[in-house]
Amino acid sequence: MEKDIVLEVNGKRVRLKDFPMRALKGTILGFIKSLNLEEEPKDIRIEIKLDEKDSGNP
Repeated sequence: MEKDIVLEVNGKRVRLKDFPMRALKGTILGFIKSLNLEEEPKDIRIEIKLDEKDSGNP
């Protein structure tokens, strides 16, 4: 399988095994396809910024 998913946390690349990579890709593609966009997606970038309450820290 081509390594077409890149996950970075706090600027550090996280290596994904096959199952998490396929699960993440399938979930994101399913969500995007449900948006009924006019163009076929070719490059998808998602950035999530968390504040302290979202990070799970007390």
